Amino acid sequence: MQNITNELDEDLFKSIKSQLINSRNETYAEFRKKLKPKFYKVWLDIFFGWLSLLAVLFSAALIFSKFHNWGISLATAITAAIACGYLVAYLINFFHEAAHFNIAANKNTNDVLANTFIGILIGQNIKTYRLIHWEHHKNLGMPGDTEISYLEELSPGFIIQSVTGIRVLKVLSGRKRFIKKSAAEMQNESRKHFFASVIFHLVIIAGFVLLKQWWLIAVWVVGIGAFYPFFNSLRQLLEHRGDWANKNTDYTKEPHGKLTRIFGNSFFERSFGSAGFNKHLLHHLEPQISYTRLKDLENFLRDTQIGSLLRSQATSYTKTFIKLFQSK
Repeated sequence: MQNITNELDEDLFKSIKSQLINSRNETYAEFRKKLKPKFYKVWLDIFFGWLSLLAVLFSAALIFSKFHNWGISLATAITAAIACGYLVAYLINFFHEAAHFNIAANKNTNDVLANTFIGILIGQNIKTYRLIHWEHHKNLGMPGDTEISYLEELSPGFIIQSVTGIRVLKVLSGRKRFIKKSAAEMQNESRKHFFASVIFHLVIIAGFVLLKQWWLIAVWVVGIGAFYPFFNSLRQLLEHRGDWANKNTDYTKEPHGKLTRIFGNSFFERSFGSAGFNKHLLHHLEPQISYTRLKDLENFLRDTQIGSLLRSQATSYTKTFIKLFQSK
């Protein structure tokens, strides 16, 4: 096997995976055939996300109804908005899984379910997102990447832009330019799903109005409009921004370089990095493997010639946040 001194990435893995073998003398090719998706787990995880979102709204409504104190209501609203934003970010990660046809065995069913239960939250069509996302795999670390949060410095300014929606406008502007290059049919599908999402959110807000839950309107709007974009952008930045990145370099014009991290298995890391994003390095090595099998893939690779290399790229979201936030 070739001498491995580089950081593990897609190119290196592609060149060596045929030579990988674990301590039980099992080749990677043999092991790879076993990694079939566990669709029941996918839908249990999605159900947990929706149930948790409803539980947050219901609990907040109870507090608003019982306590008519402005201070308690404001504190509850902020807490609930943060929780809603976090849970929407949790759910949206499964849209990424659907982009790789991994939430249902049938591809058409996969797309219908993705649009109905996930895309409706953010007005995205899975077919359009799939095209956009594949550009991320093709152009990771390059100016042509379509997922760009990591190209910016982790700073108070990044956090403010994320929470206030400024970063959302940047991302949508870039994706709009990409969609314009696609077929007219794709553009029509994108518009249709966007308006379906607008109606979905208006119905929810109308429900809060009928129930006279005025604070819940603020919780929903701020959670979806501010905290979801923040958590989504932050996750992506922590996955791909290099320790070497220079805050004075415009990485939309200059190559940033490839970097993908692998994170831990705590409840926070599995929820913040839901749908396998906490094992994001492994996803970039094998994009078509279901997140339900990434832990199995990690265990196998740790028991091969690249085990030490994989361990060297393992970290935590907290450590990465502190390191990047403090970097100059």
